[in-house]
Amino acid sequence: MVVAVDLHQLFDLFLNGVILGGIYVLLALGLNVILGLIGVINFAHAAFYMLGAYVAYEFSPDIGFFPAVVVAAVVVGVLGMAMERTVIRPLYTRIPEHALLLTFGLTLVAVQVVRARWGDFAKSFAPPESLGGSWSLGGYEFPKYRLFVLAVTALVVLAVWLLLNKTNLGLVVRAGVLDAEMVGALGINVPLAFTLTFGLGSLLAGLGGAMVGPVTGLNPDMANSIIILAFVVVVIGGLGSFWGSIVGGLLVGVLRSVLVYWWSPATELVPFFLMAGLLLIRPRGLFGVEGVFE
Repeated sequence: MVVAVDLHQLFDLFLNGVILGGIYVLLALGLNVILGLIGVINFAHAAFYMLGAYVAYEFSPDIGFFPAVVVAAVVVGVLGMAMERTVIRPLYTRIPEHALLLTFGLTLVAVQVVRARWGDFAKSFAPPESLGGSWSLGGYEFPKYRLFVLAVTALVVLAVWLLLNKTNLGLVVRAGVLDAEMVGALGINVPLAFTLTFGLGSLLAGLGGAMVGPVTGLNPDMANSIIILAFVVVVIGGLGSFWGSIVGGLLVGVLRSVLVYWWSPATELVPFFLMAGLLLIRPRGLFGVEGVFE
């Protein structure tokens, strides 16, 4: 009987880890799209994640949960494009640290805006009634909302892969990174492609925040608590690697969740130990692309 209880508990932790990993995947994928294709170290990615959660929370009572999630993702994506057009684009010719400092400052501003609009205290964000409860199968419980998050993550990952690898936009962006002058000489609007790419990465962050709200709740510190971990996931998976973001996100999510069963302090330490150990033997990460910043 003890073994059965332990197995059930481990399964619950594993499932929670996969769901948590799915959120990390959305964050890391958006971050890696911007970092790997454009070369911008975007600390404001965490602010977009936070804003996605709060925008969905704001609109959900009026238009419903599912439309609110879509609105939040789109609004954050548009904000990302506006930010790229106004303050990020002039920094493309400078060293990456300039963009890092600027976006870090913008994150601090966004946190204060959230505090002024929604207050300092945590807020609960309930999922829709249709996704409440869970399904039972073989003695195991599968929470409906968390399965929904996992399904949406899988669909988004597939859509982003198709966009970057099977459309003209993906081809233009990848070519523009290698030789923007030559691509521009062909009559292609490379700055617009970069703006759309930045918007896509921001949209993924907003979508992740909107969907994680009902799982973890909302608070103004959620941006600060997630951004370092998102970069850790990117480094583990590999800079510029699409599949690295997925593997790194799921790996960190599952490890953080399952290790609670044996030693809870490990949940905060294991991503950094994993990153440090991996960098010693493979500096590019699991699937890193060589020369991302060259």
